[in-house]
Amino acid sequence: MPKFSTPFQVNSHDTDKNGNLYPSTALRYLHEAANLQFEETHPTLDELRYEEKKAFLLSRASMELIRPIKAFENVVATTWAGGGKAASFYRCGELTIGGETVGKLVSLWALIDLETGRLCRVRDVSLPVESIEEYPLEIPAHIRFPKELVLMEMGKRRIYNSDIDINGHMNNTNYPDMLADFIPGIEHSVVTSFSIGYLHEAKLGTELTLYHGKEGMRHYVRSVLPDGAVNAEGIFDLEDLT
Repeated sequence: MPKFSTPFQVNSHDTDKNGNLYPSTALRYLHEAANLQFEETHPTLDELRYEEKKAFLLSRASMELIRPIKAFENVVATTWAGGGKAASFYRCGELTIGGETVGKLVSLWALIDLETGRLCRVRDVSLPVESIEEYPLEIPAHIRFPKELVLMEMGKRRIYNSDIDINGHMNNTNYPDMLADFIPGIEHSVVTSFSIGYLHEAKLGTELTLYHGKEGMRHYVRSVLPDGAVNAEGIFDLEDLT
């Protein structure tokens, strides 16, 4: 079957001061479901990395969180490959609780040849996971900030050992929380949706500079590397809890 589902029980340590699941953990559930789907096939992701010398890197992700998810709720993460075009591979997912959809995801990935650094094209790659063109959200385009948006520097964020993954850079599931941390008043809000563009990797020891701007009820956050290159950009919609 092209869709794969696995259950998770929400850990209380993955909820914020208001008792709501962190956005990064919601994204992590769906990424882990995708990893587990590959574990039931050949090549697995490890076989793809170590035998075929290829790895997936996240390019863009859009997620809608329909309602807050609470500690100890039982969540089912359902994931599927959404096909792709050119060098972009789509991966989709939904989170449900008791049959109710509480989260939706569409993400775009690049498959990198680790030896040459080149992108693999969809038409040239045979993957064991069947694809279906079913998208719970609009496929995310490039992240665009309004031209007139004023961004204010909010602070610095160093990348530590606990941030990085097997690729040696900050794990993509850490970005929603990291970016949201620099939204003023985030502790009094819940994230209802986010879109993130992953532009340049942040390696161990890198110090990022974070910028924030707001237009209407929408928040924009940008992380910048020491050389001035943009590391990531995020657009967040929040619901005020006060």
